Amino acid sequence: MEKDNFQNIILNHIDVENKIKRISLEIQEDNIDLKELFFFGVSDNGKIIAKKIIDLIKKKSKISCVLIGVEIDLNSNNKIEFDKNFKEYKKSIIVVSDVSQSAKTLQLIISNLMMYNPSKIKTAVMINRDHSLFPVKIDFSGLNLSTSVNERVNVKVNEKGKFTVYLN
Repeated sequence: MEKDNFQNIILNHIDVENKIKRISLEIQEDNIDLKELFFFGVSDNGKIIAKKIIDLIKKKSKISCVLIGVEIDLNSNNKIEFDKNFKEYKKSIIVVSDVSQSAKTLQLIISNLMMYNPSKIKTAVMINRDHSLFPVKIDFSGLNLSTSVNERVNVKVNEKGKFTVYLN
C-alpha cells in the first residue's frame, strides 16, 4: 500500500471508478426487467457515487433513474431529510453510501423508507467494513474490508469529483 500523509491508500481514484462501474453493472443486471429505479444517495459522497452509477446505467440500459439526496440530522433525533419530495409507492429503491461502518445510517434510512411500501430496497456501498451492528445486508459493494474497530476508513473526494479511500 502507498502512504499519503501517514494514511494508507486502499483505493485510488482509478480503483474507485472501476468499483463504481462494477456496482452499476450489478445493479443493472439485478433490475433488468424494471423501468424505473430510485437512488437515495447518503450525504455528499453517497450522492456523488449514486450519480456516477446512474450515468453508467443510463449509457447501457433504458431504466429510468431518479436521484434523491438523503441527509441525517444527528443533532435532531436522527431526523432524515430528502432533497426532493418523495411520495412514491411500490417502487424499487437503492440506498447508496460511501462506507458502511456499523450499518446504523443505512438502517435509519431503510426504516424511514418503509412507510412508502417499496417493492424492494437494496443497498450499495463503496466500502463494506463488515462491522454491522444493525440487521442490514449490503447488496452491492465495491470492496469488503475486514478492519479492526479501532481503524477508520476515510473517503475523500477532490474538487474534480475523484475519490480516494484511506485507512488510518
